[in-house]
Amino acid sequence: MQPEAFDTVLADANRIVMLGASNLTLAWPRIVDLLRSSFADPVEIYTAHGMGRSYCGVRSGFGIRQLPGILRSELWNALPLHNKDSPQPAALITDLGNDLVYGRSPQQVADAAVESIKRLRSWNSSCRIVMTRPPIDSLNGLGSLRFFICKTALFPFSGLKLKAIQAAAGELDKRIVDIANQFSVALSRPDPSWYGLDPIHVKWNHQTLAFSKIMDLWELKKTGAEQPGGSLNSRPTAQTRWVFGREKRTPQPVLTEDKTSVFAY
Repeated sequence: MQPEAFDTVLADANRIVMLGASNLTLAWPRIVDLLRSSFADPVEIYTAHGMGRSYCGVRSGFGIRQLPGILRSELWNALPLHNKDSPQPAALITDLGNDLVYGRSPQQVADAAVESIKRLRSWNSSCRIVMTRPPIDSLNGLGSLRFFICKTALFPFSGLKLKAIQAAAGELDKRIVDIANQFSVALSRPDPSWYGLDPIHVKWNHQTLAFSKIMDLWELKKTGAEQPGGSLNSRPTAQTRWVFGREKRTPQPVLTEDKTSVFAY
């Protein structure tokens, strides 16, 4: 699918694209606060994320809900056209290792990362992109019992073995480093201290610190503004989703408040 953008009335909006899975979902209220304090109004946040979200698949599910794969989502058709006066946009590509659990190879996941970068650069060649590496240190520190507990809780139907997922994550990490060098993308390496018993999800009390350090790689000039919480801190509902197999749609932007809009896909 090739991106097809459309015009927007907010030509001067700061636009941020957030791609990922459960780490974005779990930290979303803290992420929105960070974005609103880092970018001047007006702000448009375009996101494709969700628990168990896949980049590569047609759909991915968590519980009774399914979402389209990130590369198949309508986000790519929703990104507005830029003109010469538009602020330089920013994007985050994270949670790439999620697809390994669905049986995709490191090469397939790396290809999805490359496609995401190419689409973002096609949308705007000056887009500042940050990509995160898998939490290798945290995964390599797993023992058999802890792995069994985490796999049962997070991915009960996965047949992956500990050594296999460690090897796949290690190979993916090397490919991501190569991709970042090839496309001049800023790369964030997760700090092992961000994780606890769960080796892949940033601890609640480290989410603000973790995403602040990740966003620092955008090299923004902080606005210093303190943004109050509100409806924007609610986790957004994607435009297209399936609940118990039935398609549901929500108009976008799903949230708008204080010159900030959130578009979820």
